[in-house]
Amino acid sequence: MNPAWELAGIRKAWRSGSWFARAEAHEALRDVSLTVYEGERVGVIGESGSGKTTLARTGLGLLPRDAGDVRLFGQDTKGWGARQWREARHHAQLLFQDPRAMLNPEMTLEQLLRESSRLHDPDRDAARATREILFRVGLEGRDQAYPRELSGGERRRAGIARLLLARPRLVVADEPTAGLDAALKADLVELLLDRVGKSCAVVLISHDVPLVLWCCERVVVLREGQIVERFATADVGRVTHHPHTQALLHAAGLGEPPTARESAS
Repeated sequence: MNPAWELAGIRKAWRSGSWFARAEAHEALRDVSLTVYEGERVGVIGESGSGKTTLARTGLGLLPRDAGDVRLFGQDTKGWGARQWREARHHAQLLFQDPRAMLNPEMTLEQLLRESSRLHDPDRDAARATREILFRVGLEGRDQAYPRELSGGERRRAGIARLLLARPRLVVADEPTAGLDAALKADLVELLLDRVGKSCAVVLISHDVPLVLWCCERVVVLREGQIVERFATADVGRVTHHPHTQALLHAAGLGEPPTARESAS
């Protein structure tokens, strides 16, 4: 398999303080390295504030990085400007945590999808592509609805529809099921994985540990901006996990809690 997304030594710090006071830096990412291969499903888990969203946005050029290298489909992105990143995002798509970030409230679903179709492939029949994608995500009959008229699950399906029109080779999904009940979560992720196809690499960022273990082949654990463990989902409970991983698994009803000594390490 060829690498789809390669991160090497990524560093990102947030700085606080006014212009006349010395700014304090909070390291959101510290020497993070990760390789995701074509067709692979990788989960990223960690507590709130661990750097998961910053990792997604920095690795896809939506935030500048302080150090490190990013390669997309074998291409070094060092020195890329806004134009190169826009072109790359035709094939490397971020599925936002809040689907409203992808949906113009003043446009109907049909208008939104036609616009996306023309953006990613000007030579494509946008009307036909829109009809087909609405059917594929189960939103046929909702083409004239505005985002405010869609349910939470429907808005997330609409976000997936926009993403699919790009025919992505890499999808980074940032908490795509937040706020949904258990049944809808499974349905939505299954829909995403089925529709993008087996050759598309998918990175699922989520607090939902059981969901990640169900649909991913490999898991990366973030804590305070660092990767503390990587493991195959088939090895859960068969290997000695990092104490932070143990705590996440225990909180999800899987495995025993770490001991006090382990938690302090």
